[in-house]
Order: sequence, then structure tokens, then C-alpha cells
Amino acid sequence: MFEQHKRAIRIALGDLFQRPLASLMTVLVLAIALALPATLLALLNLGEQLTSEWSHERTVTMFLKADVDAEAALLLSATIEEIEGVDSTELRTSADALAEFRLYSGFGDALDALDENPLPNHILIHPSEISDNDAIGELVSHLATLPESDLVEYDQAWVERLNSFTETARRFADALALALAIAVVMIIGNTIRLEIATRHSEIEITRLVGGTDGFIRRPFLYTGMLYGFSGALLGWLLVSLLLLFLKSPLHDLEILYATSLPLNPFDLQRLAILLPAGTLLGMAGAVLTVGRHLATIQPE
Repeated sequence: MFEQHKRAIRIALGDLFQRPLASLMTVLVLAIALALPATLLALLNLGEQLTSEWSHERTVTMFLKADVDAEAALLLSATIEEIEGVDSTELRTSADALAEFRLYSGFGDALDALDENPLPNHILIHPSEISDNDAIGELVSHLATLPESDLVEYDQAWVERLNSFTETARRFADALALALAIAVVMIIGNTIRLEIATRHSEIEITRLVGGTDGFIRRPFLYTGMLYGFSGALLGWLLVSLLLLFLKSPLHDLEILYATSLPLNPFDLQRLAILLPAGTLLGMAGAVLTVGRHLATIQPE
């Protein structure tokens, strides 16, 4: 039995190398079909890690009116810290805001031309960990009614919108992965069908001399598995190269948001998922095709 499997693998490899250009084109199409959802899922995982860090940093920003000086703002900050549901507060003076804007905006020279600082004092309010969205909403409403308040923003709101978008994108990625998995099965199945058609006479002769269905079917199954395996391996390389290409802009994003994105372009865990998945899809395409088409070839 082991010798029969070795023979089937040799025949399958011979079929692939007999038409190298056609085989390479098929493998490249399979690689793209497998790389698209894998890349999208890898980027979504990075996005989810990023939003997960932001989700733990819930902050309400209270911008004060221009006539509220730093001393009054400090007193107000201490008062707000005593409110139930507030864990801590942090005063950022207009000078602090201007220095931060100068550091990150890149408009330092333009700021030097201003006669006065246009940025207001503001207070960063950190809700307690047990506060839910409703409690934070009530806190925001209360802060907005204070006479010193000019504008109150809940920074977490846009994170929640981003989470909703990420969840929608993940469902789209799952649907895309399923659709492309079906496409991979169909592509390999059609390739195996053409292989069977070109070896029609050989199959008839094999049946005449007593070849069993398993003996005839085995090389085609290995051909499908080799197509799936090769497509998955090349797909992993495509994903890795694309993520490597994105590494520089993602590094800029890390600096901008003072966070860490653990990007590993040549991730072996991704390879460990793609290779079995591609191989199984190749086998599925071969199995679905071989049984149906071999039954129609009978010696006359």
C-alpha cells in the first residue's frame, strides 16, 4: 500500500511539472484566493488589538471657556474628581495643549506667528472601571451643564463606532473566506477534470487490465492536494510580503497613537493554518470531481 501511495505522488508531481506554466498559473490563482481573506483577517486582528487597548482608556474631555484661568480650572478639576463614577481627573492647561499640538501637528513655525494661544484649558476625566456607557452618558450630560464648560466630548464614542465597523468587516471577511474557499474547490475540481479528460484512454486501458477505482483515483487526489498545498504556501508568502510592505506605515501609526502593534509578517502560526486548509480544499475539489467523472469512463 505504501508503494502505491509513493507511485501516486510521483505521478501527481509529474503531471504538475509536465505543464509547468499551466500549473504555475493555477497555483498563483489559488494563492491569491487564499491570500485575500488571510490578509484581511490579519489586518482586522491588528485593528481589534488596537481598539482593545483604547477600550480600556475611556476618557471624557471637558473643554473650558476662554475666561476660565488655570487656577479656576485646577479647582474645578478637584471638584469633578469628587463626583461619583469619576476615578481621576487631569488638568491640561492651554500651554500644555499648545506644546502638544506643536509636537504632533508639524505646524510649529505657523504657531510662532500667532499673537496668543487659541487653545483652551481642558480637563481629562477618567471614569471608574465599573461605569457603564449609560453612567458615562449621564456624567457627560452633567458636565455639559456646568457654567465653566464649553464643550464635553466622550472619546470612547468613536472607539465604539470603530468596533462596530470592525465587527462588520470581520463578518465580511468570513463571508469572503467562505466564498473564496468554494472558488478554490471549484478551480481545483475543474483542473482535475481536465487531467481526467487528457488521460481518458489511459484510464480505459487501466480498467481493462484490472485496475481498481482506488488505484486510478489516487494520483488525481494527490494532484488536488499538491495544488492546494502549493497554493497555500505561495499564498502565505504573498500575505507575508504584503504585511512586510505595510510595516513602515503601521510603525508610523504606532508612534502617532503611542501604542504597540505586534506585526509579524512571516507568522508561522498563519502558515500552520493556511497549509492544512489549502491541502484539505484541494482534496475536497479532487474528491468531488474524480468520483463523478471516473464513473463515466468505462472500457468498451
